[in-house]
Amino acid sequence: MKMRKKLFSSLLATIMLFSSVSAASASPNEEQFPNDLTVPEGFKVVKEYDTTDESNKVDMQVEGRSFSPDTNTFSTSQSITSTEEVDYEILTNETYIYRDLENIETGETVTQYKTDMVVAADPSYHWTGTNTNGANTIKLTITLYYHTQTKDRFVYVGLDKAYYRYDKGSNWNINNAIPSGYNSCELLQMGPGIDTKAKKYKSDCSQLGGAISFGKTFLATAPSGWVDVLEGGLATEVGIKVEASFLNQSNSNKVFNYGWDLRLKGKSPI
Repeated sequence: MKMRKKLFSSLLATIMLFSSVSAASASPNEEQFPNDLTVPEGFKVVKEYDTTDESNKVDMQVEGRSFSPDTNTFSTSQSITSTEEVDYEILTNETYIYRDLENIETGETVTQYKTDMVVAADPSYHWTGTNTNGANTIKLTITLYYHTQTKDRFVYVGLDKAYYRYDKGSNWNINNAIPSGYNSCELLQMGPGIDTKAKKYKSDCSQLGGAISFGKTFLATAPSGWVDVLEGGLATEVGIKVEASFLNQSNSNKVFNYGWDLRLKGKSPI
């Protein structure tokens, strides 16, 4: 009987130890993003950086731009008279060093980065004058994860994953704005590959089941087989393109479409 008590006590202590380690290692963004610690295939994490520390911020601006929708993609079940004009404002565009990774076979180091972009879209029908109102905007938050590695003095970049989420201001509610039943998401990576061959990858990451819900975070992961492409190459583009539409019931069923393209782009020839 005493031996059983000692065995139970040891087992309980082990469980409590692992529980405390898990809690201590939880991501500080766990409330906003799912706890996904995937790394590129064949690599392991050797160092993590605090992405809230300003000293870890880097000057690697990722470009963001709006795009117009293809009106034929809207759900035919909605009574749509026209689309709303929208003004966009980039509130945040910051990039931090995220992790150092090591190639398990070669021992080479890869640096992983995290870019946060927050964009406010302001439908013009909500106010008069030139001042926007945060309560009337819909914000899109995208967090992009990617890595770089060096070969023969050239730097190559590869996409890892992205999170995105739409949040509505306090003046939006179910009585005047609802998702209209259309969304799309596409990851892309193209340019001169690290294997010296041209690459043009695209991956459909659209959410199934129709409309995008406000306040819900979605994850898009790049396929593991994608080959890194030359950073700064003339044809290089790496990033994500998302789009969702919302129906404004209080304004003759007009559609408010949110289309945003976020990517690293090459600026010079090889």
